[in-house]
Amino acid sequence: MSETGLRNELEDLLRRCVECGLCLPHCATWLATGNEVQSPRGRLLLLGDVLDQASPDPAALSALDQCIGCRACEEACPSGVPFSLLERGQQRAAAAAPEPALPGPVLRRLDRPGFLAALRPLANTGQDMLAHLAGRTWRDRLARIAAVQVLGTVPRGPGSDQSLVALLDRLTGNSGPWQAPRPAPEPDAGPLGFFAGCANRGLLPDTSRRLRGLLEAAGFQITVPGNQDCCGALAAHTGRPGRAARLRRRNRRAFAGAGRIVVEAAGCGLELQSRADGPEAEAVDAVVVLAGADLPPLATLGLAVAVHDPCHARHGQGIVDEPRDLLRSIPGVRVLEPDEAEVCCGAGGAWGLRYPHLSEELGRRKARLLAATGADLIVTSNPGCLGRIADGLARESVEPPILPLTDLLWYAAIRAKG
Repeated sequence: MSETGLRNELEDLLRRCVECGLCLPHCATWLATGNEVQSPRGRLLLLGDVLDQASPDPAALSALDQCIGCRACEEACPSGVPFSLLERGQQRAAAAAPEPALPGPVLRRLDRPGFLAALRPLANTGQDMLAHLAGRTWRDRLARIAAVQVLGTVPRGPGSDQSLVALLDRLTGNSGPWQAPRPAPEPDAGPLGFFAGCANRGLLPDTSRRLRGLLEAAGFQITVPGNQDCCGALAAHTGRPGRAARLRRRNRRAFAGAGRIVVEAAGCGLELQSRADGPEAEAVDAVVVLAGADLPPLATLGLAVAVHDPCHARHGQGIVDEPRDLLRSIPGVRVLEPDEAEVCCGAGGAWGLRYPHLSEELGRRKARLLAATGADLIVTSNPGCLGRIADGLARESVEPPILPLTDLLWYAAIRAKG
């Protein structure tokens, strides 16, 4: 669309915006700053100024770029003003965006599973070493170092099955032998192509393996195409449209003929669903697939569990009931809802790399609200959210651990068999 066309559309939408302010309490950056220019309606007004000026005010461009893109405002708006308008404003502001907190050569490799797999032990060792040398508060003591800010948010799961079982046994009081779920003797739930993604495959491979085992126990036939690649979201959001298009074409070929694709990370799912040049097969979030599946027997756990909804799931795909239904399917689990459940945690993919300090503030806010529920455990379904909230919990020195939702389901299944 030409700038004139965008300006005409903006004027029409600004007339629809009644400036009621209902979007404000749903906007993470407004909640963190209290600054009107960091609100959706403030950014809409700034966008008009930006389009009118040959050399827009850098402060206005910065305010547009600092929008996370969570789309909570779109859901809250009674006038139906679409987030896509702000998204176009962000594209205009991209030239003024600050450099990410990571060097370019590192940033360009974050969508490569092999690089992330090599990074995982280094990041884990780095976190442990800093905790040993600088103490439990190393994140705050070294907060001025951008690389340390990023290091603290690297998603980190329990790793081995034994580590996960030990953690959840401690919370539930369970003990004794257990065995992993076995594939259904007569798979009848249909075939699924498994989208491995880059973050889950590189940083949380054991969680991915456990999810595949759970799906097979529910009667699905799982295939994992070896020639698949990253969904392309990071490349698209860091100014590399050519690479993003190549990745999408590669995935299109890899999943050709697949009936459905099950996607573990909410961010990948939204990316695959929203791109016309992506795989032809239907991409479905793993939480949605599991919520409609015939799961194996689940043990009684007696846990209070707080849910964090990734923005890509809640606002992007409308996934709200499914994770709660899954938790309630585990006997003894009590689901707790935090305040501001619809507000972003501050991960935001590449956004968090450009604004690490604001991202940290949002993560800490989210961690406080989740801990305030009194939960024994927090669950989510996106690796970026997992890392951001875990960092916030550590900074706030609050206790509830956070895990992928599918790891908790897997544990409930193995304890039913133990």
